[in-house]
Amino acid sequence: MKLAIKLSGILYISFLGFTSCKTEGQLNKDEHTFTIEGKIKGLTSNLYYRHPDKEYSREHPSDSIVVTNGKFSLTDSISNLSLLNFYTSYDTKKNNLYKIAKSGGFYPVKSMYLMMYAFPGASIEVSGEAIDFMNAYPSGDIYNNGLAEINKITFPNYNESANLMIKASFEKDSSKVEILNKASDSISELVRLAQIDYIKNHPESLAALWYLENMIMTEQIDDDTAIALYQKASPNLTSTETYKAISSRIEGIEATKEGMLVPSIKSTSTIDGSEFDIFSLRGKYVLIDFWGTWCGPCVEEMPKVKSFQEKYKDQLVVLGINSGDTKKRVVKFLKNNDYQWQQLMSDKANTPDNFVNRFNVKGFPTKFIIDPEGKIVKRYLGSGEDTFSLLEELLN
Repeated sequence: MKLAIKLSGILYISFLGFTSCKTEGQLNKDEHTFTIEGKIKGLTSNLYYRHPDKEYSREHPSDSIVVTNGKFSLTDSISNLSLLNFYTSYDTKKNNLYKIAKSGGFYPVKSMYLMMYAFPGASIEVSGEAIDFMNAYPSGDIYNNGLAEINKITFPNYNESANLMIKASFEKDSSKVEILNKASDSISELVRLAQIDYIKNHPESLAALWYLENMIMTEQIDDDTAIALYQKASPNLTSTETYKAISSRIEGIEATKEGMLVPSIKSTSTIDGSEFDIFSLRGKYVLIDFWGTWCGPCVEEMPKVKSFQEKYKDQLVVLGINSGDTKKRVVKFLKNNDYQWQQLMSDKANTPDNFVNRFNVKGFPTKFIIDPEGKIVKRYLGSGEDTFSLLEELLN
């Protein structure tokens, strides 16, 4: 749905490399920890989050903060400057922040979440209210002050846009549905333009840089505009992980255009730890498939990928690149389904093995068709028959 693009990026959490923060904002005595003191009127649910220094899986639940009468506090250690997203209970009886459509599903709108930067030594204060969105913001240092500034612009509008979409999902009159959707689209466009304006006028803001990355990932900004805004970012931000991630994506914009040689991949990020070199695949067509077990459309298409691999084994090589799963989960999934093609694990950190960033992957599944000379023939985002139709044409 269009809304998934307009309001996406919420569950994406940036873990940012720690630069010198000791001169910025209020600090704790213990430089290895951070503290949060909050009071949010109307907040009746506990808060849940995932700590950037921990590994989580589907079997291990998120950490939580107890909320009593809207008040909460947290003291914890942390290694690097990180953007944290806190969410409330999924029990809608305990809060009304979730945007539930008629179908029963909900839209993960940014304004449902409490966002803040944490870093070693930070002392963060949070205040506001939980109405039908999280109208609460952090303060205490330049990172959180900047984040609060842009979120105060975006959150009310995200909320209004989502409310219109939810209302449209319950509306039976098609003409009224169209009116509601257009109104929602108009607000979303205003938010998009406001974000671009904020990023342009706040090149020193880490929060603005995060929003730029989010807009690139969710295709809310064209490549030329993204590059121009990236080039205006303050030199003071170049050591942060957000800047490094955007740099990798910006390079990927040019490197993955049709007709370009596929970016070099020489890595031991394989299932068995052996070295893989994409150059070794020259002479055959290559289908690169970015996927995850959590991605329904990815999993749904894999039997068809398998059938092409088997049918054209002398002409075609499949390279799977997984993102978001543990190696253990991937091994089990591949074995259960007898998928035997080469797999790589995309790194979460900003390393050469972060193939998602290097290939500027903006959604899943994403597929690339590479010709025998190593040139990119086509990129496809999302599921569909187009990838397989072109393969059929090229291989016959």
